Amino acid sequence: MLFARFCVTLWNGNRVILNMKFRSEYTAEEAGVKLNPAKGVLLVGSCFADNISQRMQSCGWDAQNPFGVLFNPLSIAQAINLALQSDADAADEIRKSIFESPEAFHSWLFSSKKSGNSMAIAQKNISDALTTFRDTLPQCEALFVTFGTAWCYFLAENPEYVVANCHKQPQQIFTRRRISIEEITTSWQPLLEALHAKNPQMRVIFTVSPVRHLKDGFAGNARSKATLLLAVEQLCEHNEFCQYFPAYEIVNDDLRDYRFYADDLVHPSTQAVEYIWEKFLDTYVDTHNRELLRIGEKNIRRSNHKPIIK
Repeated sequence: MLFARFCVTLWNGNRVILNMKFRSEYTAEEAGVKLNPAKGVLLVGSCFADNISQRMQSCGWDAQNPFGVLFNPLSIAQAINLALQSDADAADEIRKSIFESPEAFHSWLFSSKKSGNSMAIAQKNISDALTTFRDTLPQCEALFVTFGTAWCYFLAENPEYVVANCHKQPQQIFTRRRISIEEITTSWQPLLEALHAKNPQMRVIFTVSPVRHLKDGFAGNARSKATLLLAVEQLCEHNEFCQYFPAYEIVNDDLRDYRFYADDLVHPSTQAVEYIWEKFLDTYVDTHNRELLRIGEKNIRRSNHKPIIK
């Protein structure tokens, strides 16, 4: 479809009516499933997943994002696999992943939001997140997975050990490379099978974050997103309970303008997130439940309002 379409109609040989279309608007497609906001959902992945989970919670939707921000597919899979392990096995991996810096105790497997000023606190923060995921999984209606980038950091002393966050450590202790489509699908296919065995009714809905990783350069960011999109396509083709929601395309092909980005020109603006949210509702929520969400949001705003007392 052309970015601008011109339709010209001649009336009486001398009057021209010109209709111009300046953008290709995304129309929500039938997803084959409608979600009930009264039932729980899990969200994992990049900061875009964090934004959407907060938007859900603002309407009273039971949405959990226990792991915080995780950017790359391997680290997201690693966190979920930890949650599926026994407490003893998970505790051992968590302990091995934690290191001490001058500021705090960090884990290579999670963001700094799971860090603590002692080993015990960091372990508890991570353990609590795994428990939340594990307890919510059996009854949740959908798991939303947002991939942010295919560029990954690995410990230089252990090139197979992918890190979720560098925690501002010296660059020389890492190696960095873009993972392949095959690496993503190989790590995710058995994980999807395990998740489906735990909750056969649950839908897994993939998205690719529209957040731009410009430190990789324009070409590096584009190739990274292409890798993620092709990997998700393969996973959805092989698993009927998986589907894709085009948040990335909505920002880049529908909105398609810098005014829909925040001041950093990297993250979508509040207006863009709200637009994606509306398209998400069109896709996954019926009219009745949309009205319940509207009422829920109104009630939460009212309860959060603090009158000024003079």
